[in-house]
Amino acid sequence: APENTTMTGVELDPLTAGIAQAIYPQAQIRAESFAESAIPEDYFDATIGNVPFAQTKLHDPRHNPDRAHSMHNHFILKSLAMTKPGGVVAVISSSFTLDAENPASREAIARHADLLGAVRLPQRAFMRSAGTEVTTDVLVFRKRHENETPLDSSWTQSTELTIDGRTVRQNAYYQQHPERVLGTQTPGTDRFGNTVLTVVRDDLSTAPQALRDQLDTIAAEAREYGRA
Repeated sequence: APENTTMTGVELDPLTAGIAQAIYPQAQIRAESFAESAIPEDYFDATIGNVPFAQTKLHDPRHNPDRAHSMHNHFILKSLAMTKPGGVVAVISSSFTLDAENPASREAIARHADLLGAVRLPQRAFMRSAGTEVTTDVLVFRKRHENETPLDSSWTQSTELTIDGRTVRQNAYYQQHPERVLGTQTPGTDRFGNTVLTVVRDDLSTAPQALRDQLDTIAAEAREYGRA
């Protein structure tokens, strides 16, 4: 982070929160559930997070009053609420944020923010650090000012595709930007038995640089749009 930046972290697990505090002694680390974090709206200049991937729907009277949004989408919406207009929210989220058939959560996000860009990671990107094989996206949003004209919102829609004889859903954004899928798309099966798109990359060692390249391009495009 830039010098003189004030950082706040939220971590549910007390041990992990303690480790984070030891690594970043100048930061405020809150050992609590993000769902219960009492942080004012329009507070942060930027928010970065690795949201939990779950279909669980938590009650939150301010940011998920009807339990309409699964946990990952709920946390994205709350992150946007706590970020100042003009600020950026960058998260790692499940591919279901963009690919789910129901667009309600994406439309809720789009009422407040523009998607500056997204990059889909290889399925095994977190195998070494988390022991999990899931398809994830790096999503970069920018919260709009009150009277600002929205950018293209086609990313709120996903459509069915047929790949290798199997029907899968894919967000319109990746159909427009296939270069931001860091591998070969192939049909797979999730833990619930549903057919989903997975991303296979033979050489994972090249994925970090590929991600940096795409994020650099997204940042350049945001500057071009006047949204940096």
